[in-house]
Amino acid sequence: ILGHMDFGGTFFGGVNTGMTSMLTFAKLPRICGADTVVIPAPYGKAEILDERYEQNLKALRFPLQHIKPTLPMPSGGITPGMVEKCIKEAGKDILIGSGGGIHSHPDGPTAGARAFRQAIDAVLQGKNVKQVAKEQKELGVALGEWGSGKTKLIE
Repeated sequence: ILGHMDFGGTFFGGVNTGMTSMLTFAKLPRICGADTVVIPAPYGKAEILDERYEQNLKALRFPLQHIKPTLPMPSGGITPGMVEKCIKEAGKDILIGSGGGIHSHPDGPTAGARAFRQAIDAVLQGKNVKQVAKEQKELGVALGEWGSGKTKLIE
């Protein structure tokens, strides 16, 4: 069961709403039986504080009676250049949610998927992603297009 963050910002976006992002994105979906939950990542396009993101990650995994942990899916404007930061902060046991970072690759979605795989493999093998991008065309194009910084929204 996949829990998705659509409309979640309306619950925790304001200071007077009475709900936290941890309750909206982590505790409630986990208690309801979600196997994985899409959570906004602060280095993507989502407006969420780093510490709130970290709280969400912890709430999906900490011991909670008989309830199993839920697999986090950091998402929201994640591109191949963010994979290293994503894995460093959230760990290896995650799903990385990406739509535009795959489908908007200049060479098409197949190249976008390859770029992600190349970035993931580089990180898991302890290699420098920027160095690997010099040898792997798809990753090189992705880093050239988006870099590794926060996603810029089109205005």
